[in-house]
Amino acid sequence: MEIGFFGLSHLGLNYLAANASRGHKVIGCDRDNNLIKDLTSGKKLFKEPFLFENLDKYKKNIRFTNNLKDLKKIKIIFISSDVKTDSSGKSNLRFIKRDIDSLRKALPEKNLIIMSQVNPGFTKDIVWNKDKLFYQVETLVFGDAFKRALNPDRIILGTHNPLKKINNDIKSFYSIFNCPIIKTDYSTAELIKISINLYLISSITTTNLISQIVKKIGGCWGDLENSLRLDKRIGKYAYLKPGLGISGGNLERDLHNVMDISKKKGVSTKLFKIWNENSLHQKNWAYSTYEANTKKIKKLTLGVLGLAYKENTDSLKNSPAIHLIDKLKNKKIYVFDPVVKKIMKKKDVIFVNSINKLFIEIDLLFIMTPWKTFKNIDINLLTRSKIKTIIDPYGILISQKENFKIKKIKYFSLI
Repeated sequence: MEIGFFGLSHLGLNYLAANASRGHKVIGCDRDNNLIKDLTSGKKLFKEPFLFENLDKYKKNIRFTNNLKDLKKIKIIFISSDVKTDSSGKSNLRFIKRDIDSLRKALPEKNLIIMSQVNPGFTKDIVWNKDKLFYQVETLVFGDAFKRALNPDRIILGTHNPLKKINNDIKSFYSIFNCPIIKTDYSTAELIKISINLYLISSITTTNLISQIVKKIGGCWGDLENSLRLDKRIGKYAYLKPGLGISGGNLERDLHNVMDISKKKGVSTKLFKIWNENSLHQKNWAYSTYEANTKKIKKLTLGVLGLAYKENTDSLKNSPAIHLIDKLKNKKIYVFDPVVKKIMKKKDVIFVNSINKLFIEIDLLFIMTPWKTFKNIDINLLTRSKIKTIIDPYGILISQKENFKIKKIKYFSLI
């Protein structure tokens, strides 16, 4: 079957590559001609494990274009652009509406599946043959997106009438997936996507709050975490690592979305506001710890290990490291990240090409992204350097805590 993807950002490219690897002929369409040229030439545009390797491996099944007419023979078209958000997480759906309008004018008879993140009520208001209009919930995760697109846990499909049989083209397409398929109405499917992220936010927020209590009472986070993971009601895959709030854009977006929906429908927003406040509190932890322990030190050279908002991605969307750098005004800061090699021009920020080079230059170290490679830091080099304070929220070097104490290095973590 030939399938089209309109919108080739992170979302669209991962689903396109996954379907190409399943043997489908796929056409990726985007308005950005420079993007089409980069993809056609095989350029790696961002960090995402397995994505660009599979785009290259199955390139015989893939065609990129910026011309909607090239989708004329396609039976199913996905709207697959990532939705842009502002600094507060509010979604801008203008570009998604524009793309749908363009398809309605050029190819109105096609099966249209919206995968872009939209609010409840969006899909049902689209002017389209409702028997050929669907909303699919996507649950991709940066760093694991291709695998999740290829082998989803389940497929949630919003339709005009869940009791009515879907047409043969759509039925044939989804029949190859070896997972449960949940068919529901448009608005419920749209809300399911938001609800999934709300439960993740709840888990993250609860973990961060409990971790603060553990620190205050001198308890052991590892024992508490292991005990929770063994509880079947919580489980081994739960978000049980203390961190710096919610980042990456998607969770913030849906937290804003649910607050907006709640206001309009007369539902209390108090809990959601608390989650948001807690996230901001956690995001400020590294800076607050720095400020509380360096007031009497007049001159410090700072180092930041890790800029991406989490490991296995180069995304800086709402990154705690960037948030920290913005607050460290008028300070010389040396930075290193194994993937991110540049950021928007910031005064006094200096990139170095190795961790060892960073250690030579700095007095205080922040470890802001839990990259696995940071666990292999040369501890002897670190303890022989002039670094006297380490702020390591994720506990990457927690196993060296006693060693740091002997070397009179102050060590702070959330764990």
